[in-house]
Amino acid sequence: MGIDPGLLRFFSPLRRLRGWQRLCRALSGPARQAHGETRMRYSRGEVSLDPASFVEWNVLVLGDYEGDEKRIFCDLARRRGRTGVCLDVGANVGMHSLTFAEAFDQVVSVEPNPPVFNRLVRNIASGSSGNVTPHNVGLADADGELLFYQPTEANQGTGTFDPMFAPANAREVSLPIRIGDDLIAETGLAGRIDAVKIDVQGFEPQVLAGLAATLRECRPLLWFEVSDSTIERMADYGGVKGVVPFDFDLFRFRTYAVAGLLYRTELVACDADAPLINADYLVVPKG
Repeated sequence: MGIDPGLLRFFSPLRRLRGWQRLCRALSGPARQAHGETRMRYSRGEVSLDPASFVEWNVLVLGDYEGDEKRIFCDLARRRGRTGVCLDVGANVGMHSLTFAEAFDQVVSVEPNPPVFNRLVRNIASGSSGNVTPHNVGLADADGELLFYQPTEANQGTGTFDPMFAPANAREVSLPIRIGDDLIAETGLAGRIDAVKIDVQGFEPQVLAGLAATLRECRPLLWFEVSDSTIERMADYGGVKGVVPFDFDLFRFRTYAVAGLLYRTELVACDADAPLINADYLVVPKG
């Protein structure tokens, strides 16, 4: 079991210190935890966290997950005056959606995996001020049903529609998928999307292709994760320029140690024609 994660939480301000996160994982990482739920203060209320889930363990022990990336994303949206509606695709249990809800007027959270979605709904209810709307569906470039590779272990956030990214011992279930543009239109938000975040375990190109009309009309800030599977599929869609239908500047998030001691996250400019690497990228519309 290791050290109680709740005890390590008191030292969360040390999370920027080089080696601290590695030490926490060694002492009491998610692999050492039993499946369960722990309540803690987060965003505008309280959330339930599973200490055996990687993302939730980070929030529980280190205070947040991708906190610096979220801050950069939200600050950029504020500076550009684009804080109306944020679309969170692959919302997991809501840690990004709840942070977005503090910066944007409205958040649309999309999560296809039913057990994870149920926890997302509970966290939204207890951790937000009512400006987050959840949808239990997957986004893609076609309507229908698709095999979803559902994790059978505690780390439920690794579920995916991409067989190349399927977690070990995954359960195959058929789940509904929708073209993102259609879902946006049905919710009355066509033309109103200011920012999009996509983290769908290798299925990002299909999601982007299904949002083509929204991207073209709204020109939102766009944060998406890239894995090996994403890189391979992205080539089939013509690369980043093939799925982003407007002129943009491309950046990736980079975390490094300042003076070898403290971690810092920043945006690094990228060539949109250069090969992608495993990283989180940010598309910023020109003009």
